[in-house]
Order: sequence, then C-alpha cells, then structure tokens
Amino acid sequence: MKNGFFLITGTSKGIGEALAQKILQEGNTVLGISRNRSNTLEYPSYHHLSFDLNDTSGFNRIIEKINETVSGQSFDFICLVNNASAIEPLGPIEKCPPAEIEFHVKVGLIAPMLLTSMFIKRFKDEKIRKKAAFISSRVAFTPLADSSMYCSSKAGAIMFAQCVALEQKDREYGFEVNSIGPGMVNTSMQQAARLKTSDEYAMADYFKQAFKDGKLQEPGEAAEKIYTILINKYEQGKYVNVSEV
Repeated sequence: MKNGFFLITGTSKGIGEALAQKILQEGNTVLGISRNRSNTLEYPSYHHLSFDLNDTSGFNRIIEKINETVSGQSFDFICLVNNASAIEPLGPIEKCPPAEIEFHVKVGLIAPMLLTSMFIKRFKDEKIRKKAAFISSRVAFTPLADSSMYCSSKAGAIMFAQCVALEQKDREYGFEVNSIGPGMVNTSMQQAARLKTSDEYAMADYFKQAFKDGKLQEPGEAAEKIYTILINKYEQGKYVNVSEV
C-alpha cells in the first residue's frame, strides 16, 4: 500500500520504530509520537511529535500535529496504531508504587482511549478506508503472577477496541478496528523482564528461558507481519495474531 497516513505511538524503539520504518519504506506518511525521536527514521515523509502520553491533559497538541501533517494532502487510507505501552510495575500488586500504577494505566489504557476518540472524531467524515489498531499481547487472555498491571491494561484495551468496533460496524466509511498480537518480540520491555530476579518477578525465569531458547522475534520481523495485518481487512473487532499471517 502507498499513500496512507499512519499515526503510530511509541516510535522511538522496538516494534513502533520498526513498524514505522516498514510503513515508510512502502511509500506512506507516518506521524510518530514518543518522548524521544528515533535516529533511524530519517525519511521526508516521517513527522515526529515529542510527547509524553502520560500527559493526558496535553492531547490537544497531538490533534494540532495531525492537522499540520495532513494539511493539503490526500490519502487513500488512514490508520491509527496504538502501540506505546509500559511494562512496569512488575511484582506483587502490594509492592507496586502508586505513581507507577497511575503511569501504567495512563500510557497503556487511558492514552489509547483518548487518542482513538480524537482520531475518529477528526477523520469520521473522510470517505476513504480507515482503521484503528491496538498492539496487544496474549497476556490479555492469560493472567500472570506479578504482571497484574500489564495483563489488565492489555485486556482493557482489547475490550475497548471491541466496543468501538461495534460502534463503527454499520457506519458508512466507519473505522475498521482490530487488536494485534505480535507474539514474543525482543524489545526493551522483554529485556526489563529478564533483568529481574525470580524474587522480584515471578515470571523472570520464564522470559529468560524463552530468550535463551530463541523464541523471540526481532522487531523488524514482527513489523513485517503487523504491517500485513494493518493493510488487510479482518472481521470487525477481531484480535489478530501474527501467526495468522
């Protein structure tokens, strides 16, 4: 696909960075949102907004940047990719600092909700194909000890996506809405989990073994599959795993 506009959160590293690069290489326009800018995304059609998604009161800056980016341009496809998330806090919930709990929920759940609402409102009248996607995880369906925040935010985002999908389902030029399971990817979040001791984090040894056994994809490999999912059509509200590609 060419001539698409993609807004992607969390483009400074990991899946977000690799996905942005893949989309740009295919001839599309990308607006990346993250606190820091990637050094690899040096493309004329890449636009960046340095923004902390924890700052939920400042989301008007995102709309302003969207308007600036798309001004005077015509696109065949518009897509929001809610990719950014947090891994901490990891550990028993009674040991999780309140500030980390609040940060996690804001970045992993509230920010995608706000951004999706704003994005749909901004482009609802565009008579082209549109999509809102959520990069998720199988832990949304599998409770893990010492991972209550991560599992819960991913599960919440999937339910949110399914509700929005129902709202959009019968609208003419409504948004397609899907959640995407990228599988296990060697990102900084995986590394953070592996750096924990088993006393600090109950799942630490599991993630260390998965890495040792070569079960993790590299971000670029995952990005190729995610891009395929983004440009194809699926059942409204469906959770699509990269293994289906």
